[in-house]
Amino acid sequence: MLAIAFITAFFLYLALSARVATWVADIAEERGLSPKKWGALAFVFMIGLVFWDWIPMEILFKYECSTNAGLFIEKTVDEWKKENPGVWETLDAEKLPEGDIEKVEYGRKEAKRVYYRLHNGTQLVARYDVAGKYLITDMIMEDGIDRTWLNERFYYERRNELLLFHVVKKVKYLKDIQTKEILATYIDYTTDIPPIGLIGNRLSDYKFWMQKKRCSPDNYKLSKQFGSLVQKLTRERK
Repeated sequence: MLAIAFITAFFLYLALSARVATWVADIAEERGLSPKKWGALAFVFMIGLVFWDWIPMEILFKYECSTNAGLFIEKTVDEWKKENPGVWETLDAEKLPEGDIEKVEYGRKEAKRVYYRLHNGTQLVARYDVAGKYLITDMIMEDGIDRTWLNERFYYERRNELLLFHVVKKVKYLKDIQTKEILATYIDYTTDIPPIGLIGNRLSDYKFWMQKKRCSPDNYKLSKQFGSLVQKLTRERK
């Protein structure tokens, strides 16, 4: 129903724009000016108030998707194993590095959270479900970048960068903790326009025609491949 309301409002605005254009054309004709020219300019102005950033968004989005999006493997797991003989066999997602336990919290959805403070200042937050099963560990650093600790040698981080015209660049990195070397990078693009039905805080949040979830269905498959690589580093050792 809400989608119908948005579409109805869309066509009502088109009708209003046409009415304004007719009104301006009539005034232009009374003053001896070209009614077609001034009517067209008024209609374009009315449309531009709402749709001025649509075409630039489409151009930027398609350009970024065609030139920068994708999955980029800098080093495979097998290559990493050869460069670090004997280390792979010792890695364990549930074996947290040495550090001081700051506190333990208990909740409902996640039965337990254990907070660690490493010697370099990094905080680890290990999460467990109601059955006591280990779920995931967050890495919290002063730079505020969203990171997930995978094991003693790997973590992955997520960064979102707002570009022009509501286009958002989404990047995921898989990195070596010790060397900070990037093993894999996944890049995709979206827009910051929420789905129809969500209440927005800006007028632009209601420009549903500009909503983009990802570059293409192929990027969804590449995202799955990146996720499989992350799981390989966490689950294969169990």
